[in-house]
Amino acid sequence: MIRSLLAIVAIAFAVAACDQSPQAASPAPAPPPTKYWMVFFDLNSAAISPKGAQTVTEAATIAKGMPNSRVTVSGYTDTDGPPAYNMALSLRRANAVKDALVSNGVSPASITVSGRGEEGLLVATPDNVKMESNRRVQIVIQ
Repeated sequence: MIRSLLAIVAIAFAVAACDQSPQAASPAPAPPPTKYWMVFFDLNSAAISPKGAQTVTEAATIAKGMPNSRVTVSGYTDTDGPPAYNMALSLRRANAVKDALVSNGVSPASITVSGRGEEGLLVATPDNVKMESNRRVQIVIQ
């Protein structure tokens, strides 16, 4: 009889435990917002203009203020010139911006660099078109 009573009590506790709603886990903190900048370049150049230097300085200030930030630097070109040349030029531009970010105190280990060449045009153009808005480096900080 006692065994039956204990079995009934155990079943009652098990049923009661199943009816309890689980405690909600506290939500994960929201990731910091992603920030974007663009540095534009003259034709066939990887030299950063004074305005571009100001943009890089602003981005570096934000990156240094965000602990564990990740910085992505992607270079682009317009469609003027051979694709292989433009790919190399886009990488030179991206590396110039990386060097400027590092000069402004951003850790080189936090920066990823890529050259995209003629991919990702801001303004779609046919081949061999000089378009200033496509000659750029995009800085993304997360």
